[in-house]
Amino acid sequence: MKRGVLTTIISILGLFAACPEVWAAQCSLYYISEINLVSTADTEAGHVQTYVGFGLSKEEAEKNALGWCSRIRFDLETCLNSDRITSPNAASNGSDSSLHSKYMKAVKRVTNCD
Repeated sequence: MKRGVLTTIISILGLFAACPEVWAAQCSLYYISEINLVSTADTEAGHVQTYVGFGLSKEEAEKNALGWCSRIRFDLETCLNSDRITSPNAASNGSDSSLHSKYMKAVKRVTNCD
């Protein structure tokens, strides 16, 4: 399970390494989208897979996360009907800054944001 999540995150890192126009943005301008789904095909109870996408807009972040989810193992409908959340990469994001807390270092490392 950890290997699959690591592979997903490494793949996302490669996406942003190829986009130099992304490097100059402020970290708080990024959105983070996370997809968590429980595989019903697995015999292992509680097997959760997580797919993460970053982007300069909410739509871009969701598109990146959905792209990885559907490309790697599942069809798009499964990904769309999964447990999804998208929020800005800002600690002051109202009542829920959990994604910022989980991925703030990854966003900075992947995007080279300020």
